[in-house]
Amino acid sequence: MDLKRGISYAVLLWLLIFVAISIIMFAAPITIQNALHFIVVPLLVLFCAGLYFKTEIANPSEGFKLGITFLIVGTILDIAVTIPLFVKSFAAFYTWDLFVGLAETIIFSVIAGKLYEKKPELILAKKPKAKAKKKKKK
Repeated sequence: MDLKRGISYAVLLWLLIFVAISIIMFAAPITIQNALHFIVVPLLVLFCAGLYFKTEIANPSEGFKLGITFLIVGTILDIAVTIPLFVKSFAAFYTWDLFVGLAETIIFSVIAGKLYEKKPELILAKKPKAKAKKKKKK
């Protein structure tokens, strides 16, 4: 595992989830906010894992390592930024829905490793193949 790249995509995932949750909190009715959270998190995990596996070997083991990296970096950023600036209480922040989101992160990272191992063409960020240039005859 390329730890430096893993950490950078973990930071990206944290930022994307932070923005998505902020939008959900202000735009969605309170009754469906958790449901939206449980739909958005897996999509963002698959996206960030796709970016990571663009240049790394994809398999479930690497997906698990990436998921653990996502969790560790996300937890550090939550402790350093989210809780002190926005929540003010660890007890109010660490609720059942957060733990479901953490489990989703691990599960969908492993799924991404397996999915992109079997079908690497599914990676969202895959660079298109360069087209061969035809030489013009004079």
